[in-house]
Amino acid sequence: MELTISEAPTAPRLLKGDFMILIAYASKTGNAQQAAQKLAELLPGASLCDLTKMTPQLENYDSVIIGAGVRMNSIHKDAKEFLEKNQATLGTKKLAIFISNCFADTTDQVLQTAVSDELRGAAVWMGSVGGRLDMAKLKGLDKIVAMAASKAVKDDQRVNVELDEVALDKLAACFYQ
Repeated sequence: MELTISEAPTAPRLLKGDFMILIAYASKTGNAQQAAQKLAELLPGASLCDLTKMTPQLENYDSVIIGAGVRMNSIHKDAKEFLEKNQATLGTKKLAIFISNCFADTTDQVLQTAVSDELRGAAVWMGSVGGRLDMAKLKGLDKIVAMAASKAVKDDQRVNVELDEVALDKLAACFYQ
């Protein structure tokens, strides 16, 4: 039975009394960070870690949620490096992986490329939590490519314009009884 946060008790309980959750993310324009912060609200007591600024000690956590922004069909380099360097340890944890991308139809391809077979098999949840193109935060080539892409798909329903609250609820629900 799938439990969404909206169906959870007012004070939802984590799976174990001392259950420690890490939400680690890497974000360039803030979408993955915003999703990670929302997950932290849905999972009281979870620790947030910006992978662009620090490397967390995984032995301190029972569960790990890793999030990354996507640029040109590739996840943020700091998240990719973290996944690669910690693959063996992450495979022993309750694991979820999310990406923040505004082109929904690229999700499977991005995850297939970025995440090893072992971690894809170990993850209890993996998918996109949406995202948006914020031209004000982009510079140089990124901005040029994003402008061209947004014009090409202006009225296309493949483009997510905000974070996907339903996806965030489903991801968080994986960490409740």
